[in-house]
Amino acid sequence: MTAGQPIYQQIAARLRAAIADGKYPVGARLPTELELCEQFGISRFTARGAVRLLLTAGLVSRRQRVGTVVIALPGDARYSHDVSSVRDLFQYAQDTELRLVYIGKVALTKAMARDFGVGVGVGEEWIYAMGIRHDDSAGGRGKKLSRPICITRLFLNPVLAGIEGKLRERKTAVYALLEREYKVSIQRVEQELQGVLLGADDAGNLGSEAGAPALRILRRYYSDQGVLLEVADNVHPSDRFTYRMELRR
Repeated sequence: MTAGQPIYQQIAARLRAAIADGKYPVGARLPTELELCEQFGISRFTARGAVRLLLTAGLVSRRQRVGTVVIALPGDARYSHDVSSVRDLFQYAQDTELRLVYIGKVALTKAMARDFGVGVGVGEEWIYAMGIRHDDSAGGRGKKLSRPICITRLFLNPVLAGIEGKLRERKTAVYALLEREYKVSIQRVEQELQGVLLGADDAGNLGSEAGAPALRILRRYYSDQGVLLEVADNVHPSDRFTYRMELRR
């Protein structure tokens, strides 16, 4: 075990590695909590916490009378409350172009802190960036941009020292930039969808009408240590964006 890291996170990392290595292929059953206790010399509470992390990451599911079954490999897993894996979000970033028009810092308001979730306080100073996203799938980078499809506001944890300069030079999705430059792994994404009306500023930047209906998508990106690293607040005009999902039993 590694000092300084909770044991349940270390056990989850070892199980995740075993899944990636093929010891537990898709469809295989993981050891029971009792078997994990015996294998690693841990308590049942610790074993339950480790399995919970795998559940949250979308790697396993619990099936009645069967147990905990592997349903996806790391990198292919579909995350809780999200219809796509992080890999799919990366593809979305590849098919569109986000042009940042402002990078700075912001003190979190009460509403922002509430949106960010537990553990984030009012007045905390986070790195802030605002940009406009365009559909880039047809023309390619450097070509004439289509009409904008989204206003994106990014909030980045201040532990990411020097991220401002990296944002200006980035050529990939922001979450992928964090993984590469800060040696972290995004293992969980929370997503909320909400119908809203376009404010005057957003409508002006999008070339739309103030008060027009829009879809707000708020995403929170967590590291494998459970640290909230990025919050992306996206507002899409309803006439330019369709969010489609497929659910199966």
